[in-house]
Amino acid sequence: MRVLLLLVLLVFTLVGGVAAADSKASRTTFVKLMDVQELWEEERYGEAVEKLEELIEATRSKPHDFALANQYLAHTAVMMGKQEDARAPLEAALEMSGLPDELVGSLKMFYAQIVLAEEEYDLARRMFNDWLAVVEEPPKPAQLFSVAYANYQSGYLDEAETYISRAVNESTNPPNNWLRLYYQILFDREEYAAAKRVVVELLDRDPDEEQYWRLLASHHMRLEDYAPALATLEVAGHAGALTEESDLRRVASLYGNLSVPEKAARKLELWLEEQRVESDADTWRRLGDLWMLARERERAKTALWKSLELRPDAKAWEFLASIHFEDAEWRRSFEAFENTLAMEEAEGEAQHRLQMLTGLTAMRAGERDKAREYLKLAERSDQLRGQVRGLLRELEERS
Repeated sequence: MRVLLLLVLLVFTLVGGVAAADSKASRTTFVKLMDVQELWEEERYGEAVEKLEELIEATRSKPHDFALANQYLAHTAVMMGKQEDARAPLEAALEMSGLPDELVGSLKMFYAQIVLAEEEYDLARRMFNDWLAVVEEPPKPAQLFSVAYANYQSGYLDEAETYISRAVNESTNPPNNWLRLYYQILFDREEYAAAKRVVVELLDRDPDEEQYWRLLASHHMRLEDYAPALATLEVAGHAGALTEESDLRRVASLYGNLSVPEKAARKLELWLEEQRVESDADTWRRLGDLWMLARERERAKTALWKSLELRPDAKAWEFLASIHFEDAEWRRSFEAFENTLAMEEAEGEAQHRLQMLTGLTAMRAGERDKAREYLKLAERSDQLRGQVRGLLRELEERS
């Protein structure tokens, strides 16, 4: 965006500056400014700066000539890629009194573009408003886009929509980034149908562009319209327009949101096998959760173990231990509970509860020594002491 703004800036401000010099500058200043333009054409920017600095010193008593010389110095800074050096000469020019509205407007438009590129949006908006108040000819679409962007970033959505709408409608072929801004403004103003039409226009222009498919899917997801969001991504996927791992994860997530977790799990499992998504702990945890929602407990446990092998986590260990506990798989449950205790920083009754469950599963897994160890630790609990002593008696009877 920053590069685009500066390119737009050069297109119209250079022309405006030359026009002002032709009609208002003194003869001496006019000739020197024409010399500067010749230096520009030859890319001799250092010499242009020297000539302009001399002209600025010589015209301090001539506000109009002084302002023009500073405007040209600002142009030179931009062409040298030193747009940060353009502010000072523009500020010096704007301090001059008695300048004609045309020149003041040109300077403020230039200054607005500079501060907009520096992300000083509210200052840019104010400068644009001052320029609009004095400009005589209708603004060009590129200028309207800049005004819209400054208003949008400053939170003035009504004004932003007014200007971006004009920019788009008055342009024979508005750039895609203009339409992106138009979409965002419409969405933020909750004009969802109009916003969707803008995305569709982007897709009509370039149906192979992945970002527009994502934008349309995101549009539906932000409105919690998961079915059309999923349909959008599926169509794009079949067309080969979406290949990034994040897109595949989003598809799996949408299936889950639509209460079809089995299909989501099968897709994610397939993509793991095909190495289309990264085989990391988060992916395996997501797969385990989806299989649990699909009531495929064995597949869920396999995926959750894989996740924990890649990145141990106390809460996840406890969750897995509880699944094995419900399925009366005591050895696996004991192992998971023991891993939970090894990582869990719980204190007091929460810790004693885990110790009791670890001891219980150890006992049922035939690990009597481990069971006694953990149950003795849990016996210190005021709330659980009765239950724990009952388990210890059961353990002794089994011995």
